[in-house]
Amino acid sequence: MESSSGSKVLMSGNEAIARGALEAGICFCASYPGTPSTEIAAALMKSSQNHDIYVEWSVNEKVALEACVAASWAGIPALCSMKSLGLNVAADFLLNVNLSGTGAGGVVLVVCDDPRGHSSSNEQDSRFYAKAAYLPLLEPSTCQQAKDVISIALALSQKHRIPVIVRSTTRLSHSRSVVKLREIASATCTTSEELANAPYNVPNPHLKHQELGMKLKEIAQDFEKSKLNSVSGGENTDTLIIASGVAFRYTKEAVDLLNIPSVQIVNLLTSHPLPQKDVVDWIKNRQKVLFVEEVDPFIEDGVLAIAAELHLDEIPTFSGKRNGVVPFFGELDTNTVMDALRSIQGIPQKHQDEQDLNTLKLARQMLIPRRLTFCAGCTHRNVYWALGRVKRRIKEGLIVTGDIGCYSLGVFYNEAMNTMQAMGSGIGTASGLGQLERFGLKQKVVTVAGDSTFFHACLPGLVNAKHKNANMTFLILDNSTTAMTGFQPNPGTSKQRLGNTVVSIESIVRAIEPSHFEIINAVDIDAMIETIHKAVEIDGLKVILVNSVCRLEEQRLGKTHEEFSRVVVDINLCKGENCRICTDQFSCLAIGWNENLKKAEVIENLCIRCGACIPVCPHDAIKGAEP
Repeated sequence: MESSSGSKVLMSGNEAIARGALEAGICFCASYPGTPSTEIAAALMKSSQNHDIYVEWSVNEKVALEACVAASWAGIPALCSMKSLGLNVAADFLLNVNLSGTGAGGVVLVVCDDPRGHSSSNEQDSRFYAKAAYLPLLEPSTCQQAKDVISIALALSQKHRIPVIVRSTTRLSHSRSVVKLREIASATCTTSEELANAPYNVPNPHLKHQELGMKLKEIAQDFEKSKLNSVSGGENTDTLIIASGVAFRYTKEAVDLLNIPSVQIVNLLTSHPLPQKDVVDWIKNRQKVLFVEEVDPFIEDGVLAIAAELHLDEIPTFSGKRNGVVPFFGELDTNTVMDALRSIQGIPQKHQDEQDLNTLKLARQMLIPRRLTFCAGCTHRNVYWALGRVKRRIKEGLIVTGDIGCYSLGVFYNEAMNTMQAMGSGIGTASGLGQLERFGLKQKVVTVAGDSTFFHACLPGLVNAKHKNANMTFLILDNSTTAMTGFQPNPGTSKQRLGNTVVSIESIVRAIEPSHFEIINAVDIDAMIETIHKAVEIDGLKVILVNSVCRLEEQRLGKTHEEFSRVVVDINLCKGENCRICTDQFSCLAIGWNENLKKAEVIENLCIRCGACIPVCPHDAIKGAEP
């Protein structure tokens, strides 16, 4: 990140975006951690030690965008980074500030989509927000472009005083390539004496809308004059491919592997607004046009709309997601694009011979099946185990709602969690379920959220549950970090950056005045079972603050478990195949199975000696031993 101008450095896409922010002269960054965007703000936070730039982990993405826009109103260039789902959280503000404007400072909004949902609850295509908000959208396809595009986006924002969206995806954000650097901006940012003029839309938002539409037309004309979009391949060919983002790289590779010289490829950086005149020049006199993009047919629909207005002598055959030549779901890759090219070019599809198929079958047999599960000693496992025991005691049964986070693995852990949606949705849906007793709902309602999620999106739901007297139990799993995205601090984290204040979850909950409130330790499973059981049997809003531990965070901080008692299995007491509760139900990664003895055993190099499994065994076969 600190290398000098002209250097060529191996960088990830996210690191390149962060470097681009420094080169562009951005002095303010606010973000909420979320894969695949986290490393952008993390890299800038590290660089803030050497550069006059303010970086914060905000409580959620809406607050982050609001903070960045406020900085831009005061004349400070700002960058706001988030993942796709975070843009949903920020959308309420985005679709207001697009009309009122962002001031002289400028705002670059980087959103990182996650095709296939590697680390997300969906595979959302965020580009449609650009269309909904009438905002320009740029899609880099390489790490070099990811860096360079930030300066372009900031200049565009400063000129038109609106946010400019830069879209990345998981493969670009997390891939690495050599990036040539420019000088980091040396100018010191200073605030203007007054805020931007009239940053509001009333009383005539329709006129602001009209003004924004005119800006977008002007930007489209600028895009036509620029050299942001590149065209490669054979000239005067009958086949054109329009690709965007990292899908352009797949397209280039597919064309090279198939050795198709008679294809021209457009690397479309300006995805919105489309440069209409360029589009017309690209598609006229073509017989075939293929669209390669992730995830939805965003560019495809835009080009088709332009083509519908033309009076071409011969309409090209358009192929992409609309006609099924390119899959409408999931990630793309080179093989997928090759299949699409074979389809439109009439090239026979490649069939694997029997030897290849046998090799593939053998390789799959060698793969060890691994289900999604908690880390060894994770206290979230303890919570769900306790909930499972409570569910057995409650004759009416339990409904457990939740949302995204490490604890969302509860949907895979003995199906302990019944729902998993957006951050904060667990308590919102539980609040609704907590009103349904009058309609015959007999199950008790429990909802689960982590500490970072609590601050991010649970407070309105908690207030609503109290206000409406919802009959539900809220478990807050407080491990004092944002573990899923890399241990970023949140307002409740005990160790904060200089100048930040710890916000007490306990104080907030007590201020709400629930019907019942308790604090328990997630390490003590037996006590947790009794506490949760008692709470769910009480009517009203019950809140249990669970003091949890992230074992990965412990390791990161250098904590050791060597001084604690070892955990062992007494093979004389272990019932083996007649039980298997510890291996098949509790399922801690540190409990294995000895095929020779047909007994459970503790895997020493994985065990963190928490002892949580000791009360799980009904035969007292799991015991503590000398260190």
